Amino acid sequence: MKLALPTLAATLLLLASAAVAHHSPIVFDRTKQVTLTGVVTEFRWGNPHSWIHLDVADADGKVANWGIEMDPASHLARAGWRSSLLKPGDKVSIVVYPLRNDEKGGQYRSITLPDGKTLGQGADGVL
Repeated sequence: MKLALPTLAATLLLLASAAVAHHSPIVFDRTKQVTLTGVVTEFRWGNPHSWIHLDVADADGKVANWGIEMDPASHLARAGWRSSLLKPGDKVSIVVYPLRNDEKGGQYRSITLPDGKTLGQGADGVL
């Protein structure tokens, strides 16, 4: 029983630090903004984050799938988003803060939809 309280405290501290690390924007390079133009492969509307997956071709025509982390669905809804706004096959342009590790991912800033309408600035700006 003497070990139960310290073990519980250590476990709670580890869980809390993992939660803070998960929501930290440190993984994104906020000194750079990258514009991606591609085709939506998936749009996941949800909490704690919504996601857009986008096939983007590079200068050589090689296609890579990017994962774009977004704000929670409730924040996006207040900014005019709907769960049905994007569909697989839609061609869009998205401005993101890229991942620092050069993987194909980023944090949403704004999007230009197939009809030309622009929504943004996500993540830390006004939606």
